This record gives sequence, structure tokens and C-alpha cells, in this order.
Amino acid sequence: MNNPHFTMPKVRIVVADASRARLFTTDSPKSEFTEVDTLLNPEARLHDGDLTTDRPGRQADDMHGGRSAMEEHSEPKEVEAQRFAKELAETLEQARKQGEVEKLYIAAPPRFLGELRKHMKPELKAIIAEEIGKDFSQMNARELRRHFPERIK
Repeated sequence: MNNPHFTMPKVRIVVADASRARLFTTDSPKSEFTEVDTLLNPEARLHDGDLTTDRPGRQADDMHGGRSAMEEHSEPKEVEAQRFAKELAETLEQARKQGEVEKLYIAAPPRFLGELRKHMKPELKAIIAEEIGKDFSQMNARELRRHFPERIK
């Protein structure tokens, strides 16, 4: 690593679930992770009943002699996870645009990872070096380092 012409790409390691995203960086391919930011989504920890205040509007259904919901039903926690995935994708995109990140490693439960991908622009997807579809959200930086490639480049 003593080559003065070698510069480590600006790496971010993202460890997320529907309630929290932690962003780490590392100084060299084998060094420890340093947490640089945390995004929180406390609503994801609430019960569905605590997230809803109203039920969907209802209207008469003359053909069937009943009533039907006027909007599609989505689980409140699912809606919150979608909102948080979008917020995280926007935060990462902003960092990419500002030149703060050139390479991403992401670990998240498969469902949240899929939701996050939906909100990423192609330019952001292009800098993803690796995705791990597992929930590492409760691990500390040292434990996390063991689950990522030995040599983050």
C-alpha cells in the first residue's frame, strides 16, 4: 500500500433493515469498518395498528349490494419499509453525486434489499460491488468485517 499513485476508492458499506441503515467506510482493503452515518426509521418498529389512523374510504357497490374499499390495501409496515428504502437510496445517490462514494457493499434482509434496489438509479446500481441478502443489522463493526470480502477494493 505504499504506492503513492494508488488511491483507495471511496467505499461505503451499507448494513440495513426496514428500521435502520448504518453506513460504514474503510481506509484500506483489510482495515476495520468505521461507522460514518446512521439513518433511522422508528415507524418500522411500531405495530400496524399504531401506524394507521383511518381505514380506507368506502363506497356503495350497487352491482353487488355491498360496500368496497376505495383504495388498495397495503400493510402499514410494508409502506414504511418502502418509504425508508426510497430515503436510503436517495441518500446513497446524493453521496455518489457528490463524489463521496465510488463503490458500495450492501447487506440487508432479502425483502428490504429488493425494495432498496427498486429505488436505486442505474448509476447507483453500477457502483455496487457486492450485495449480501442477510440481516446483519444487529452486528457491530468488527463482526460485520468478518462477513464481507477479505479484500474490499
